[in-house]
Amino acid sequence: MEKYKQNIEALRAEYEARLAEKEAENARLRGERASEDQKLRAAAEEYERYLNEYISVKLFRDNDRYRDDVYVAVNGQNCIIKRGEWVRIKRKFALVLDASEIQDMKTGEFMEREQSRFLHESAAR
Repeated sequence: MEKYKQNIEALRAEYEARLAEKEAENARLRGERASEDQKLRAAAEEYERYLNEYISVKLFRDNDRYRDDVYVAVNGQNCIIKRGEWVRIKRKFALVLDASEIQDMKTGEFMEREQSRFLHESAAR
């Protein structure tokens, strides 16, 4: 019986040692995660500052299609940009305008490509 008690105590001591190692490892991992979280928060704050910087833009204006002011909204925030004048807006609004312009160019290219394809196929028939 004494032999079994000694074995149980040895197993318990081994278990407690392993448990202590695991707890130390978990504490180390929590520290690393906290450090990573702080880095991510700092990067997010820096990016937020970047997006909220004011920059100057001037939108094209004519007397036909491009004469009205432009309304831009980003995540519930909005602004109205006057055409034909230099205005200071947050960078996030300017990025939306850039994305819109790129999309318009791609749409125009697609339409030209499809029109050319249609004319080519029509001529072949």
